[in-house]
Amino acid sequence: MKNLLWIALVCLGVQSQAQEVLFTVGDQSITTEEFKAVYEKNKGVGAALDPKTPEEYLELYINFKLKIAEAYSQHRDTAASFKNEFGGYRAQLAKPYLSDQGAEDELVAQAFARMQEEVRAAHIMIALESNALPSDTLKAYKQLQDLRTSILSGKTKFEDAARETSADTWSAKNGGDLGYFTVFNMVYPFESAAYELEVGDLSKPVRSQYGYHLVKLLDRRSASGAVRVRHIFFASNGQSTLQEKQRAARSASEIYSRLENGEDFISLLEFSEDRKTKDALGELPEFGINKMMPAFEAAAFALESPGDYSAPVETSIGWHVIQLIEKKPLPSFDALQSELSKKVKRDTRSRVGATRFMKRLKSDYDFSIDERWLSRTMNLVDKNAFGTGSWELPSLSRDRIVASFANERIYQSEVLEFWFKNQNQSGEAVREELLRVQFNTYANDRLMAYEDGQLETKHADFRNLVREYKEGILLFDLTQEAVWNKAAKDSTGIAAHYELIKDQYLWEDRIRAIYWVSSDEKLAKKISKWTIKGKSEKVQELLQNEDALSVSVNSGTFERDDHSVIDAIWQQEAGTFGPIALDNGTYAVVQIEEFIPSAPKALNEIKGLVIASYQDALEKEWVKALKLKFEVDVNENAKAALFAELR
Repeated sequence: MKNLLWIALVCLGVQSQAQEVLFTVGDQSITTEEFKAVYEKNKGVGAALDPKTPEEYLELYINFKLKIAEAYSQHRDTAASFKNEFGGYRAQLAKPYLSDQGAEDELVAQAFARMQEEVRAAHIMIALESNALPSDTLKAYKQLQDLRTSILSGKTKFEDAARETSADTWSAKNGGDLGYFTVFNMVYPFESAAYELEVGDLSKPVRSQYGYHLVKLLDRRSASGAVRVRHIFFASNGQSTLQEKQRAARSASEIYSRLENGEDFISLLEFSEDRKTKDALGELPEFGINKMMPAFEAAAFALESPGDYSAPVETSIGWHVIQLIEKKPLPSFDALQSELSKKVKRDTRSRVGATRFMKRLKSDYDFSIDERWLSRTMNLVDKNAFGTGSWELPSLSRDRIVASFANERIYQSEVLEFWFKNQNQSGEAVREELLRVQFNTYANDRLMAYEDGQLETKHADFRNLVREYKEGILLFDLTQEAVWNKAAKDSTGIAAHYELIKDQYLWEDRIRAIYWVSSDEKLAKKISKWTIKGKSEKVQELLQNEDALSVSVNSGTFERDDHSVIDAIWQQEAGTFGPIALDNGTYAVVQIEEFIPSAPKALNEIKGLVIASYQDALEKEWVKALKLKFEVDVNENAKAALFAELR
């Protein structure tokens, strides 16, 4: 995909609904309001980087529209690669407009409010597939409703019913008790049911993707927040022998006794068998509720003050003695908002917005079903053949309307085609309920597609974004071909352009030299002496006998301001100079080998700059050619009125 930053910077226009035309390029018409929006949107950024008058910006925008006109004249907007890329961008841009935009904010606020409490609930569950047919759903609902009536009347104890009936075998053995949990720990419908109950109350049957639940609220408490703890651990699990289990329990008890006798927790960490935490002084990652094994978690949260430690705690993996490092309250809403928003989008609760949005669409577009013709259409389906996937489409003497919305119609043939493509192959005869479910899916898809097609008309900000991305992709490809790639690959053109501009990139006067710097003046004098005499081997011998840090040596080609040493001895003649006392208390000796007068930098030294300049030149020539190809007509009256307003 294209560089989005480049697209955003190039395609800064905002389409306007105003009809007054400011200028035309070929068959494109650009309104005064469009240009005004472009200018206002970007003048703040431009003022800091490269301020431009409305007149200058108009010229830039005309040039931009010339390139877009060229892209359309080459039919780049019809290329499969463009359609695929642009379609992907548009689909991403459309997502926020195809759901209830206020639902997410409400769900984030709701999640934060629920985080302030932890609830303890029990449940009885009847398992049911998420795509179960309405008749199966009704059967499960009625079964739990009858059980609820029995529990409320006192005929049945909730705990006994959970043990005997619940499909959740893990909680069933505890009378349905799930322990404490908070937001995002359970599926959303279950979570909502629990948080909306009063302690002791029993919910009506609650549908989740796993089935139906009766939820009983056992308790609620303030949020526990998070804790940081360290532990001393002794391994003991289901694979351990009795002797190993006894050893682990005795070791934990001994650690606890030594702590009680005043020994320091840190000093006892050497005995811990948790090698992963030993280097971190036994510290575990910060955690909240339902992140650790229940016994460990309960003991950790029961500690009150930093430094407090627990009695030995047994879990499924061994024995622990835990010390509290820090208790952390819940962060503020501002600190959690971004994280909560991400969780809401990933969670099933995000469907709340989609459901509300579809309901609103049906109301806004007056969606209605002709039940008579929908029923007759369902009667055209051979239920037995449909269940094996062998049903064939029937012929229609007349194609009737089965549903309508806005100015759209859904015909029998469309619905039959959808059923044909989505036949059930379970081998069982299909019920009309399944056909109804599939019809609803098709109708919802049609509504959503229709709304998607209205977005540019209904939402100016979406229309502007889509146009920006569309023109940006077109311009990126076109500019890459006409300017960027051409400039980068044209070695002859680069060389010729270098000759035109090389005097803009000059080296200052330079010297090729070698210099030595030492804090020892006597050593500097010896270096100067042997250098003047041309005995470089003596200098090398001298340096080899000295401390490696006593002298620094530098050589190369230098401009005057490259180093204080060079600036201090700047000369046009070759020779040896020094020792020279520098401000920092050191002494320098400089041997100038050659003076190099100012000259253009070589092509290989400034190739990137040359290519950039060459691209600018190619672009100017390109725009010049486009102005000959496409007629540009500016409405001077509209321009004068607009510029007076902008100034």
